[in-house]
Amino acid sequence: MSKDYEYLSDSELDKLIENVEKEGLVNAPDDFMSEVLSNIEDFSEHQKIASVDNHRPANRNILDYSIYCMKVFGSIAAAILIMVMVPFIKGVEKIPDKEEVVAQTTVIPREEIVSRRYVRSREEVLNETDKTEGPAFIDDIENWFSSFISR
Repeated sequence: MSKDYEYLSDSELDKLIENVEKEGLVNAPDDFMSEVLSNIEDFSEHQKIASVDNHRPANRNILDYSIYCMKVFGSIAAAILIMVMVPFIKGVEKIPDKEEVVAQTTVIPREEIVSRRYVRSREEVLNETDKTEGPAFIDDIENWFSSFISR
């Protein structure tokens, strides 16, 4: 048999077919049917007992649903009460609108922020790279890398 799925391999299946063709079908034991039926009856009795032990009365379901409905009703009532009471609490002013918040916020334009920093021109950056001797620096990196590889 194959270890993956416990099926018969092709050769085993061929042997089984040849055996059945030569000898005929094998008969089940005489008491096989009665044993299977008794096992089914025992299992069904066991299921009935287990279902009776775990079964809740129908009134319990109605009670659970009623409790759930009362919790939802209480939550809704509390939310409505809070919405009604908040405007009358002292110290709490009117909640500002979006326009009021935007009017109070100072927004600095991008140009002003950029103008505060010194931005080098293209020529300054290119002159700076010439001073650092870019190609010599690259040669140093190549020499270090080749020495690292040859180790």
